[in-house]
Amino acid sequence: MKIKNEIHVQATIADIWIALNDIPRVARCAPGAELLESRPDDSHVGTIAVKLGPIALKFKGAVSFIERDEANYRVLAKAQGNEEKARGTARADVVFSLSEVDGGTRISVESDIQLAGSIAQYARGAALLQSTAQVIMNQFAKNLEANLSGSGADASQAEAVKEIGIASVVAKGLWNAGKDLLK
Repeated sequence: MKIKNEIHVQATIADIWIALNDIPRVARCAPGAELLESRPDDSHVGTIAVKLGPIALKFKGAVSFIERDEANYRVLAKAQGNEEKARGTARADVVFSLSEVDGGTRISVESDIQLAGSIAQYARGAALLQSTAQVIMNQFAKNLEANLSGSGADASQAEAVKEIGIASVVAKGLWNAGKDLLK
């Protein structure tokens, strides 16, 4: 399933590029994410908790950076993970690209996601998956802006933001998917 998301961050493209290549910083800003290990081969192990509708999922897996094109502000990454309750697996090829817009930066993310096992059933509604992904990206943008401005401070605040982020992702994702179905 292909998903496209865009967010805008009020920071320079150079600052965003540096931030997005700092994996511990990205993990602190991503709702529900926790970085467990960074490896010398530019792969990173972690967990991410998400909700699709009423189903809470937690994946443990790895992200590998395949290509970084600094001249064009583009990154190709591959991710794979297993759901902790053995409900399935997820794989994704992800392309991040940056462009300057109106005094800030647009982050475009194109993901090709493959789900296997019972979790594939939860994500059958493409609108719910797309909507949930956009809500996560929007929260990430807010967290990243706070981090870049220095107001996204310590680990306890980051954890609180993640918990609030996960709860709001569920509510907003369901709301947005419902609105899309009514159109």
